[in-house]
Amino acid sequence: MPTIRTSAVRWKWLQKNVGRFVWSSETITSVIYRARMTFTRNTHLSKIVIAAVLAIAFTAAGFRFLGRSEATTPRVEIVKVVGPLRVAVLGASASAGFGCVLREDKADGEYTAGFKLIDMVRYACPDLEMLTSDLSSPFFFMGPIESGKTSVKRAIAFNPDCVVALDFLFWFCYGDDSPTGGRLKSEDERLAKFELGLAQLEQFTVPVIIGTIPDMRRAVGKMLSKAQMPEAATLTKVNERMSAWAKEHPSVTIVALADMQRQLMDDGSLDIGGERLVSTAAAPLLQRDQLHPSAQGLAGIGCAVATAIKQAMGDACANAASCTPSAEATMGRAREKLELVFVPKPASTEEAPAPTPP
Repeated sequence: MPTIRTSAVRWKWLQKNVGRFVWSSETITSVIYRARMTFTRNTHLSKIVIAAVLAIAFTAAGFRFLGRSEATTPRVEIVKVVGPLRVAVLGASASAGFGCVLREDKADGEYTAGFKLIDMVRYACPDLEMLTSDLSSPFFFMGPIESGKTSVKRAIAFNPDCVVALDFLFWFCYGDDSPTGGRLKSEDERLAKFELGLAQLEQFTVPVIIGTIPDMRRAVGKMLSKAQMPEAATLTKVNERMSAWAKEHPSVTIVALADMQRQLMDDGSLDIGGERLVSTAAAPLLQRDQLHPSAQGLAGIGCAVATAIKQAMGDACANAASCTPSAEATMGRAREKLELVFVPKPASTEEAPAPTPP
């Protein structure tokens, strides 16, 4: 009887204290020892108790691991901006202004200028004082995973107030490279590669502006190969994933590039901030490769990004709050940057010499 009474007391002790342990290796060893001593006459029951203790221990350890993971997630705080708004630009060729050149013929010659996305953002909000680090690259598509790592690291070192990563995720969905290197083998690998892009952006502790992934099928056979083009279902999945991810990260602002491209394919126009931009032969919104925006198209996108910066920064940046982007005004300011690059030779006023008779 004393043995039974002692066993009951020990079992009650286990029940009472099992939830209080810090599950170190010493604690687990102690609990197993007590279980074995408690049920010395019933080895089968002893094994069951030990198995239960180990299961609880590993479950608790798992919760502790998850807790550490959550604790290390960067916390986003929008700090009031003093001085110029520090903006880091990440992304691919659209942000880098690939082929985005405006040319105009005037009476005295040909004028031209090239533009990047951040240029158009400046023209959209001329009163917004910005200090920028433009890390976008037209070669991003050649290795988005490594290029992304490098540019994110450099952007963090810049200590930005805001990050514009409009087309950063584009080549984490498009392309024919797999997430582990080599050639892409399935659409599931595209989805896995897209997760790598999201993970890279999670390192920022400031507002981040990204764009949905557009359907650029019209560029296949021009600038894109068939192998680089995602399936329609994949585009739907990555944009749904982006939306869900943004809800988990309130500091993320999404620009609806996919909707803009869909409207452009349907009726050749873009609605930007109450204005409608119409693509014409003289002023197209996309370049001939059907992948990159023209100067007019980039002006509209720049207005959308400027609006997103205003939304993301809120009251933290007074100059951003007063910004009222207009695509027409943005293009007007862009034209002011045109420079004379070619002067035609004046027509000769001298009469041609008479031909010499034979």
